[in-house]
Amino acid sequence: MTTLLDDFLSGDRSRVIHALWQTIGSRDPGELDPLVAALPRIRRQTTALDLGGMIYSNNAHLEHAFTKIEQYRDGKCWCAAYPGILTNDPRKEEAAGHIVIRSTSEPGWSMTYDCECTVCGQEFDVEQGDHHFTWWNWVPRGRKRRRGEV
Repeated sequence: MTTLLDDFLSGDRSRVIHALWQTIGSRDPGELDPLVAALPRIRRQTTALDLGGMIYSNNAHLEHAFTKIEQYRDGKCWCAAYPGILTNDPRKEEAAGHIVIRSTSEPGWSMTYDCECTVCGQEFDVEQGDHHFTWWNWVPRGRKRRRGEV
């Protein structure tokens, strides 16, 4: 069985891309814990790798995966990874139980969402747009709850 760490260190473009997307989408400590200690090694191993990308650089997605690992290491909420990447669809995040959509603008390709993290209460303004693909820009706002606060 190969792990995400194996994929990151493989030097194989498709395996690294698979690992970065799995990392970005993961909330599984069993997947992320091994990556925390290995992050400097993963960075070195992937630094010269051209991951391509037609509309948006996959190397930028790789950097976002590294940011997610660092945020996880630092004890930040899962929602801290939303800003900086344009692929988190609020409807899918709500269906997974990660956020609550409190309100939306009129339906259309250019919508806005008022969202709240179900873990820490962080509020987000999310703008949806479309240019070759649908994207979502997450902007944190408001006050979030501290750990243990209701």
